[in-house]
Amino acid sequence: MLNRRARSTTVSTAVAAVSLSMLATVCTNASAAVPGAAQQRIAKAAAAPAHPFPTHVTYKTGVTPSASQSTRDAAVKKQYDSWKSNYLRAACGGYLVYATGDAPNKGTVSEAQGYGMNIVPLMAGYDANAQAEFDGLWHVVQTHRDSQGMMQWKIDGKSCKYADTGTPDAATDGDLDVGYGLILADKQWGGYTAAAKDWLAKLYAADVAPDGHLKVEDDGPNTDTRPSDFMIDHLRAFAAFDTAHDWNKVVTRTEQVITEFTTKYSATANLLSDFVVSANTTSPKPAPADYQESQPDNIVGYNSVRVPWHIGTDALLYGGSVSIGVAKKESASYKSHAGSNPDKIYPHVKLDGTPTQTGDQCECANDPVGVAAMAAGDQAWTDKLWNFLATNPYGDTYYGETIKMLVYIVMAGDYWAPTGS
Repeated sequence: MLNRRARSTTVSTAVAAVSLSMLATVCTNASAAVPGAAQQRIAKAAAAPAHPFPTHVTYKTGVTPSASQSTRDAAVKKQYDSWKSNYLRAACGGYLVYATGDAPNKGTVSEAQGYGMNIVPLMAGYDANAQAEFDGLWHVVQTHRDSQGMMQWKIDGKSCKYADTGTPDAATDGDLDVGYGLILADKQWGGYTAAAKDWLAKLYAADVAPDGHLKVEDDGPNTDTRPSDFMIDHLRAFAAFDTAHDWNKVVTRTEQVITEFTTKYSATANLLSDFVVSANTTSPKPAPADYQESQPDNIVGYNSVRVPWHIGTDALLYGGSVSIGVAKKESASYKSHAGSNPDKIYPHVKLDGTPTQTGDQCECANDPVGVAAMAAGDQAWTDKLWNFLATNPYGDTYYGETIKMLVYIVMAGDYWAPTGS
């Protein structure tokens, strides 16, 4: 298998800057950088957003931070301004999310592009150029597809070509977020229905194993899965939007894998290892330690740090019993081992919740726990994690700051479900 998702365990302190003035120039003179559909969006007035930021959602369960709604909205806007100026880049005929350290020449990976296609439509109304930027992000995806129609996972920011060895392939997390982004765009502005359904049809064929679990990548085996891809809220939205495919089967099997795995390997903490093998059986288990990456794959690492955010989001939006249960146990485990101090949450954690490699830290591990704490109904822990969001003590760049952006939207109560639920 390709070692495609490896991250350095040392967080880079370099921050890549893309000036707001450059982006403004691109939006004014779109023909210089953003062709096709995005050009057309800029040339005429963008559609009015149906869900302009801030949306102020009442979640199905849990608590929200004690800070006032206006304070929370302001924090999201501040983070968005920072994120956009540093990571949204005009390139490759459209826009890309500059994935610092993950792709050459200020390039991108499909994960980053998917994140951008979620963030931008959620911030429409605050960002007047959101639709043009979304179309630019989508353009880069469309023009960098692999043989199964998914986005090639790594793109060089200068040549705009595939930036890995071997035949271009895709990663499931990026595929899922691109599909969700298209649904958000369709609900926000209209006009993306056909594109979304076409993408979801290809995604279902490429990334769903016969039993219904999510594969790690579109050219990977039908035996493996990666829990950081367990975006159950996305899958529920797919089921409502794309009735031509059995996404409910994917929801059910994903929940079964979680339950089967945690019952045996993490009954108290409900933590999920970075990679899981034998996912096509009733006995899924942690992958070997060096299965795909240079960090241990049999415990929580830089992939599964995202699980509290993804599972917590599903609990908040839809109130699923499996997601609520996992969120409660994960939140409690992180809180206990950290001594209720967000700064003591670490990226590498054994399945019993014990941290390892405590000299290595990343806000990508701390921030997601805030969403699980909300779903768990733990007000004091939620407030501590909310306050921690305003800091970046480890000098995180793209990965941590982009996860923070999405966590901020959820924790602020501004993350609306495209299902209308």
